[in-house]
Amino acid sequence: MHLFILKVFGQLVIKMNRLLYILLISAITIIGFTMFQQKDLGQISISFAGQSFETNLVVFGAAFLCVLFFILVLARGWQLIKKSFLYLSNRREKRLAEKARLSLSQGLIEYAEGRFEQAEKTLLQQIKYSDNRLPVYLTAARAAQQLGAHKRRDEYLHKALLEAPEAEIAIGLTKAELQLAHQQNEQALATLSQLNQLSANHSYILTLLANTYRHLQDWDNLKKILPSLKKYGNLSTESFLSFEIAVCNGQLGNLSKNRDSSLLITYWKDVPQHLKILPEVIEHYARLLITVDAAGEAENTLRLYLDKNWHESSIILYSELEVLVENKQLEMAESWLKEHQHNAWLLLALGKMCITRSLWGKARNYLEASIAINPMPENYLKLARLLEEHMDDSAAAQEYYRQGLYLLTGENLEELQLKHATDAECKTPQLKIVKT
Repeated sequence: MHLFILKVFGQLVIKMNRLLYILLISAITIIGFTMFQQKDLGQISISFAGQSFETNLVVFGAAFLCVLFFILVLARGWQLIKKSFLYLSNRREKRLAEKARLSLSQGLIEYAEGRFEQAEKTLLQQIKYSDNRLPVYLTAARAAQQLGAHKRRDEYLHKALLEAPEAEIAIGLTKAELQLAHQQNEQALATLSQLNQLSANHSYILTLLANTYRHLQDWDNLKKILPSLKKYGNLSTESFLSFEIAVCNGQLGNLSKNRDSSLLITYWKDVPQHLKILPEVIEHYARLLITVDAAGEAENTLRLYLDKNWHESSIILYSELEVLVENKQLEMAESWLKEHQHNAWLLLALGKMCITRSLWGKARNYLEASIAINPMPENYLKLARLLEEHMDDSAAAQEYYRQGLYLLTGENLEELQLKHATDAECKTPQLKIVKT
């Protein structure tokens, strides 16, 4: 509606200007004709710098109109010339802009095809004529990254920032992504820290920052941003949990370097319950306890965990422990047989526990059952030592040593046993039986 009113108003102004011109020319014509009829053409005298000029009004008016017409012609001609130059200039700019767009399109195709060197050259060929240089510089930076030209990459990103200061976050994220892709974690951390100050609680910035802290094993700073990451990171439950696990295990690992089990135990008390029930967390904690000579605490932790949460990897770790246990601990472990009586690792663990309690016969039964289910070098060795050191059965011990050694070297135990029996049968006829 407003455009229609403006258009009508413009047409009225043009028509009024034409009417004024017509009235002016008509008035001059009438006045001139009247003066000519009355033979009174008027008198005009002009003096300037000691010079004078006289003429009648008709001649002066005619001369004035001629001069005015000439000026109007010149002005109109200048406008036409100016418009012609503008037209040609616009055509040239459009042609160059089209070349720039084609250059960008071809450069993107070459980058997608993996021809990074050619892509970089193509992208920059017509960049000075491009009306949108930001994607050109960003893609050229990615191409330079693929070529290992980090200096050129950073130069393109700097030029992109000069071209589009309002896109500082997008350019900074691109820079951080490229730095992380080339394992420049310290530089990426500096970039992301700056971006985090510019745009606090930005979802993608927080995610990249968390990943960078994880790569650098900076568990303390990663823990600081976990609340923001959980609230603004838009991560799945599994992804966020992986960060929590990394922080917990990482900080436990740092504490273990002090070789003080009390630091680990104190930290473990404050670990959230939803992490304590995860096998990858509790097993890591138990292994660290073993490394700082706190195997008893590791046994207690794993036993209480296995009593409520059964995991194969946890019972395997539990079977590796060599600790002195009490009757209550043994009874709790034996109660697991109700549901896991065919678990070779549990039987191995029970055999070891019985050995610490000097229950030789019971230990032998558990170890033989473990071997029957899953022959392993560990259960063979433990049983052989039991027979040799505590049950005075050297022959059986040597046989278990032999079978465990075959298993350790990768030999097929059944084939070896069959071969041993065959050899025995072949040798039997060669024996001389002397009758007296």
